[in-house]
Amino acid sequence: MSSNALTPMIDEPLPRAADAYAEPEKWREWIFTERGHGPEWARVFHVGLADTETVWTAITEAILDAPIHKIVDRGQDGVVCGVDMELTIASRKARVRTSWHYEYTRAAPRLVTAYPRL
Repeated sequence: MSSNALTPMIDEPLPRAADAYAEPEKWREWIFTERGHGPEWARVFHVGLADTETVWTAITEAILDAPIHKIVDRGQDGVVCGVDMELTIASRKARVRTSWHYEYTRAAPRLVTAYPRL
């Protein structure tokens, strides 16, 4: 990891990945909705809102080692990191793109979105 373990770095795992969290409304109002990424999750993994815990468990396991591929500094609004990972859910395997927000330097990463890459 970088010399500053709290600073996101390209090709390194997310700082504090073990403390990552997702707000319930993110799943209900975006990730698994028709207007969000629900169709991709249904097509690739055959999952939906009822499977949130299964998907979250797979993401939290994969995020521990997955490297950051993109960092966007939003100034006073924190930092957003893009991380791609391979997930296996019920014997189905695919690449998934995730986005994580750090509100401030010592914050835990918060899931912004996640979707299978078609």
